[in-house]
Amino acid sequence: MQSTSLHCFSPALAARQPTASRLLTSALAGERMAHALLLTGRALDDKWLIARQLAAFLNCQSETRLERGSCLLSYLNDHQAGVGEEGGPDDKTFSLACQNCRWLFKDEHPKAWVVLSREAGKSGKIPVEAARNLSEELARSSQYLRVVVIDDASDSAFHRPAANALLKTIEEPRSNCLFILFGQCEEDVLQTIVSRCQLIPLNNHGPDNIGYLARQSPGLKGRSQKQLADADNEALQSLRSEIFFTTPPGKKVAVKDALVFAHHLGEVLDDDNFEMVFDLVINWEIEKLAGIYRTESNYSCYVQGLFKLAEEAKRQWDQYVTKKGVYESFVLAWLDLRQIHIR
Repeated sequence: MQSTSLHCFSPALAARQPTASRLLTSALAGERMAHALLLTGRALDDKWLIARQLAAFLNCQSETRLERGSCLLSYLNDHQAGVGEEGGPDDKTFSLACQNCRWLFKDEHPKAWVVLSREAGKSGKIPVEAARNLSEELARSSQYLRVVVIDDASDSAFHRPAANALLKTIEEPRSNCLFILFGQCEEDVLQTIVSRCQLIPLNNHGPDNIGYLARQSPGLKGRSQKQLADADNEALQSLRSEIFFTTPPGKKVAVKDALVFAHHLGEVLDDDNFEMVFDLVINWEIEKLAGIYRTESNYSCYVQGLFKLAEEAKRQWDQYVTKKGVYESFVLAWLDLRQIHIR
């Protein structure tokens, strides 16, 4: 079965999260889906949508599920991508959908949808007893593929005692189940958990980053909305037109050209916008490659590496007085990563 024959996610979600949707659709098509997924990044709404739409696809009873996706998916448009975005399926849509999809799109499935949350504990941590009870429940057989969402997998919430109670189940589940963990970055999650998950990086929303960059640029205070939009375009072109970006994927970029890009990157970075700018340039790279065929392993490793580089650069920015070393190291490490994985 080819991955292109599966429709797991709404068009709007797939467009916002091309890397995640491609990795997961390919894994489903090849029957290589991991038992546990760690979704990283700050796009929390999209994490919930991925979890819900995956759960619907895996439990849908429609005979056309493989060709058309879950029985609700074909009814959803850009503004109606399921519960969690504006709007949702109308009454007629629900009457045509299978019972599993009706439950899942309302977060009400009694067996196939489980959320393990820090809000269940008074201390702000996932209760150990809740984790143990879940492990016992998942040991029982079920006619459904149960999707377990851990909405905060950081070690401050999914702490070691709770994680240990589920560790064996995550690694070797005794029944059909899928764990989906949310975290901003893998460094926030216990390594024993990370090692048992497939990492799925999500894009932080690029348009928000771009607008932020323009609003923070010097001399823009008091400008009209149109002037801010024009400034956005200028800010984009000043970086995106560099040889580092315009060189086709697979073609070698000289170190001197990478350093020119690093220099111009440094000119727009400051203490107020550095997180947004690092996210922005990573989003550009992912957008550029999204429509180009890459082998799954190389593309996945490259994207994961990019997110790691960006997070490391953000950490270093606060630690080093001399910022030049931060953005130059970031760009040169990026160049090395590109030459290894994108050929």
